[in-house]
Amino acid sequence: MPGHSRGFTLIETVVTLTVLAIVAGITAYAIGHAVRAQQKAETVFETLDRLRLASERLARELRSVRRDPAAPANYDFLSRTANSVSFRRLEADDVTVTTVNIAASGANLDLGYDSPPGSWRLTDQVSGFSLAYYQADGVTPATGNADVAFVEFELVLLDGNGNSYPQRTRVALRNRQ
Repeated sequence: MPGHSRGFTLIETVVTLTVLAIVAGITAYAIGHAVRAQQKAETVFETLDRLRLASERLARELRSVRRDPAAPANYDFLSRTANSVSFRRLEADDVTVTTVNIAASGANLDLGYDSPPGSWRLTDQVSGFSLAYYQADGVTPATGNADVAFVEFELVLLDGNGNSYPQRTRVALRNRQ
């Protein structure tokens, strides 16, 4: 066809650009959504990791509290409340005694020692922390330091997305050696 020009008409070009704009918009939305989901997942994983590490450290420290059912006067607790505990820990040399303090204040959960002196923050995401002390039957609340056989703690962390993650752990105290 002589005189017929080759190329696209204005309508074809506008339709093509409109379709490409729609595809680009959908793709950008999907990528943005995926990035936000990844950031939320990272926040959750970081919070769960902090919860695991803090819980493991608390359990390890509490496991070092000794009890002596045969001689109730021998106990390691110095003080114990619903949100803090202080106790003596006999070191591996069986001579050195270290005082350990665990306390929650606001969003912080701190672990302190008198030797070497210092305090370390286990986490700064606490939305709840409580300690409960039980006798040897595991049910009856302890009435004094000498009859504590189990310590149960509940630690609840809050992530940046507003989600809370609770963990409850029960620790059996070791018998005095």
